[in-house]
Amino acid sequence: MSSGVTSSSSCPDPSPDGVPEPSADAALTQGLAEQGLPVRVAGAEAEAEGWILIERTGAVLAFNTQAAFHFGIPAPARVEHGRLPGCEWVRADGTPLPSHESPLARALAGEQVDASVWEVLRPDGTRAFLRATAVPVKGGDGQVAAALLRTHGVEALPGAVLDASRLLAEAGALLGEAVDAEAQLEPLLKLLVPALGDGALLILKAPGEPVRVVASLHADAGRHALLRELLGRYPPDSSLPGELPEVFVSGAVGRLPILSEEHVAAIARDAEHARLLREVGPHGCLSVPLGARGGMLGALMLLRSNVLRAFDADEERFLSELAHRTALYLENARLLREAREAVRQRDEFLGIASHELKTPLTPLSLKVQLLQKQVVVLAREGRPVPTEKVAETLDVVQRQVRRLSGLVDNLLDVSRITAGRLRLELEELDLASVAAEILYRFAPAAAQHGTELELNAPVPVVGRWDRLRLEQVVTNLVSNALKYGAGHPVVLGVEGHGTLARLTVKDHGIGIAPEDLARIFERFERAVSDRHYGGLGLGLYITRQIVEAFGGKVRATSEPGQGSTFILELPRGDIPEEWLTAHAAPGPTADLEPAPEPEPEPS
Repeated sequence: MSSGVTSSSSCPDPSPDGVPEPSADAALTQGLAEQGLPVRVAGAEAEAEGWILIERTGAVLAFNTQAAFHFGIPAPARVEHGRLPGCEWVRADGTPLPSHESPLARALAGEQVDASVWEVLRPDGTRAFLRATAVPVKGGDGQVAAALLRTHGVEALPGAVLDASRLLAEAGALLGEAVDAEAQLEPLLKLLVPALGDGALLILKAPGEPVRVVASLHADAGRHALLRELLGRYPPDSSLPGELPEVFVSGAVGRLPILSEEHVAAIARDAEHARLLREVGPHGCLSVPLGARGGMLGALMLLRSNVLRAFDADEERFLSELAHRTALYLENARLLREAREAVRQRDEFLGIASHELKTPLTPLSLKVQLLQKQVVVLAREGRPVPTEKVAETLDVVQRQVRRLSGLVDNLLDVSRITAGRLRLELEELDLASVAAEILYRFAPAAAQHGTELELNAPVPVVGRWDRLRLEQVVTNLVSNALKYGAGHPVVLGVEGHGTLARLTVKDHGIGIAPEDLARIFERFERAVSDRHYGGLGLGLYITRQIVEAFGGKVRATSEPGQGSTFILELPRGDIPEEWLTAHAAPGPTADLEPAPEPEPEPS
């Protein structure tokens, strides 16, 4: 043989302990020594441990007395496909293990099989539990020349009796210790490893978010580091086929008897990924869903390197119950976080609302008090009250009342939206004319701030919308542009695209940071400090809700310091075909008088 190991059809004369002496085969002895494997075992250790050394061709080079006792057979001359004559490696359910998955066959294939408990069916029908280690032995050419199997007998299968009540009690105490849900998940896995398996993973998959492995653990320190490296470099990706367990697809308990080479080849993203999968080691897997209140939050996966010991029904029921309790814990923790965030937002809103409502009340109160004092003084002196003084005061009162009314209306709108009572009265409208009228109303306020208003709407764009709500949307967007436009021009554009109407409002002001674009349409949100820009933070939220009630969308694009553009897209509804190709230029209503200066509702 090229390996330098002499093939033999009969078992060589063993040493007293059954392990070959150095003289049996120099190359094989050197290979054993180079890999740190002893060539001799003496005394009590030799008596307790079984030794089997099999050449690559199947010839048995060593088979000591203890090995014969463990397997219930005399020393054979040959072994075919890693299967000892008359013996079967079997799983816990009694089914035979495929020959290529036996420890001897795996060692002959070049794999090191770490110590684990295996079950053997002997020729006389009895079963034995053996703690076995199998290692490949390389010859002079660096190739696998032989396989060495070392066995110890054990009285019973470790962990065969599941104390489910104790483990569930410990898990309940652990999960009840802290509100920070994810901080308790890795300690939870320590209850399972190594009691029920060699490794465990807890994977979460929230709607709209990427899959996350929030906790992982392996009983072997080396494989624990490999598992962490594997998950860090190749996190689960739900977009790739075979990446996630079947439990994420069906929501049912899933079993993987062994992570075979075919499975590795199917799911590996590259050669390095395949290497890490192999180094973590072959294992069986039991996956149970994390289900709570009708939804699935993720999966709990238990790994077991000893593929002979299949997961039984009791273990599956226990793991499913533990997963259910964990899911309830995670869901309750989420609800608690949301409740705390809602309380925080409420307190923040109450503070802002108190300030905003007080702002118009202060000048209103001062003006009324001043007018009252003037009227009292003039009445005592018998002089008439100047009309211009009354008109000035009433003008201030009217403006502040309008502002208060707008704030209260926004609060009422939020209440209606939250309760699902936002009603729409649809009628045929021209979006371009509505935009022109809103700009006409804002003209005095824009002139006061030195802001130019421009409308680009060459043709009418007719659709079926609620006039009051459509005007509210355009008013909010124009008000927002004036507020943050810093005196620069504000440009409105209206155009039709078939059955879709589009309105754009562009300012050239301070702009919005990219990280703030996604949240400015939420309740009580702003992209700037409320100390410099007032408001309840409701204008854009109400705008989005109304637009979505119309079946449309609103979004914003911006660069800090370059201004912002709000783009509103609305379906035009069920309208006559000829309305899609109208050509008359829009304009404000002929008899519309300039409205008093509107108070922009800050967003």
